[in-house]
Amino acid sequence: MSSSSSSSRLPHRRSVTGVPARCWCGMKLRTYVSHTDKNPCRRFYRCEIAMQRKMESHLFKWIDEALLEETRMVDTKLMSLVDKVKELRNEM
Repeated sequence: MSSSSSSSRLPHRRSVTGVPARCWCGMKLRTYVSHTDKNPCRRFYRCEIAMQRKMESHLFKWIDEALLEETRMVDTKLMSLVDKVKELRNEM
């Protein structure tokens, strides 16, 4: 469970599934590269404001995770369409 200080600091934070288009503040997102030991060369989405004001709550998302989520959403939609086509064929 997160601490009360972190939850009170992030009151407007929302979960974003897939590839995000904009930050919660409305700014467009850019891609950056992590230079940490824990995530070397790993790419992420962030708005420019967040990169300048690191203590503020802005969208952060790893690109690989966003693309995986996006792929899963497309796969789910595709399977739904396949099922509908099968139903329509059975009705003929």
